[in-house]
Amino acid sequence: MKKERNFYLFFVIAAYVSSLFFGGYYLSVGIWELFVLMLLAFVLFVIYGALSFLRFISLIWLFRISITTVLTVIFNQIYFTGGIQSHALLEFAIPPLLAFFYKPVFDRYIFMAASVAGIISMFLLSNAGYTRNLLSPEHINVHALICAILIFTIIAIYTFLFRRTLIAKNKELAASLDERKKTTQKLLQLEKMASLGVLSAGIAHEINNPLNFIQNGVEALSAKINENYKTKEKELEPLFKIVKEGINRVAKIVKSLSHFSRKGHEMDELCNIKEIIENCLLILHNKIKNKVNVFTDFPKVNYKVKGNEGLLHQAVMNIIVNAEQAIKNRGTIKISTKKKGTFLDIIIEDDGEGILKGNISKISDPFFTTKAPGEGTGLGLFITYSIIYEHNGSIDVISDEGSGTTFTISLPIG
Repeated sequence: MKKERNFYLFFVIAAYVSSLFFGGYYLSVGIWELFVLMLLAFVLFVIYGALSFLRFISLIWLFRISITTVLTVIFNQIYFTGGIQSHALLEFAIPPLLAFFYKPVFDRYIFMAASVAGIISMFLLSNAGYTRNLLSPEHINVHALICAILIFTIIAIYTFLFRRTLIAKNKELAASLDERKKTTQKLLQLEKMASLGVLSAGIAHEINNPLNFIQNGVEALSAKINENYKTKEKELEPLFKIVKEGINRVAKIVKSLSHFSRKGHEMDELCNIKEIIENCLLILHNKIKNKVNVFTDFPKVNYKVKGNEGLLHQAVMNIIVNAEQAIKNRGTIKISTKKKGTFLDIIIEDDGEGILKGNISKISDPFFTTKAPGEGTGLGLFITYSIIYEHNGSIDVISDEGSGTTFTISLPIG
């Protein structure tokens, strides 16, 4: 709409100049009928300009009224300067050209039809002898030159505007295509993550079965040794302890993986927040153990919230991963929970690089990322915010650049 309003302003200024130019010429050669016509056109366009500035009438109707006025002035000008033989006849092409940059598109065809109708009417009036030529023979050539200058100027301006419009459209298309490519790449990355979730669920299931066999076998072997080789029991006990610890650790990892990759969308599960946090830390242990010191602080009561366990695993995991990525060398992540009225606050603090103040309001936007291309999709926190809001919760972020970030997730206690 801004571009159309700017074009209308240019249109009105061009109408001022044209009506004054022709009015001055017709006054100089003594053709009062056409001078009054041009003066009237100038006054009308002054009124149209004021209405446009004050916005009393919609821009669409101002366009329609203004182009209709131009068409009427041109018709009368041609009528009084020789009819079908007038050098101003080509001015009938001006209204359709003006309407080209104007919406709705259907009106363009109306003004094209009106211009054609004007030419046909002028032809019929000329053949019937109704038209007049108020120009004296010595002024015909000058009038022809003025009309040619006007038409050439309008076409030149039209070509310039058309070219500028094409350039602007090409830039929009290029930007849209670039955005589409980026979106496609991010969606492919998202699809890979979804496939990874399915794969991890399958791996967890496949590992769980042989793990049970190993655990049962170790227990049976331990019982057998205890029964037949009591003298060796103390000697072998540390070995059995190591094997059992390894089995228990793998079992915990498999259990955490199965929680994280759950596909259900039910929102009526009672979710143990402490277990969810511990599962996420267990999955991330290998990634963060040499870089981050993690401290947890949970109340004695294991508070539960009503929702979807798999989705809450994903939300907590995303924030912990973000906290780890914000720490460049070595650092600390503190995770605590606190009951506040009917809500449970999950507080995740890091001493990483922090977030720019201007970016805090954008971190929940889809595809927003400050990472280098290929290093992040910009969907992690968007998904996290969506999950928490779906659980009737909220997320609060406090951050200073260079001083770390604190995420506080508030969820209603089930």
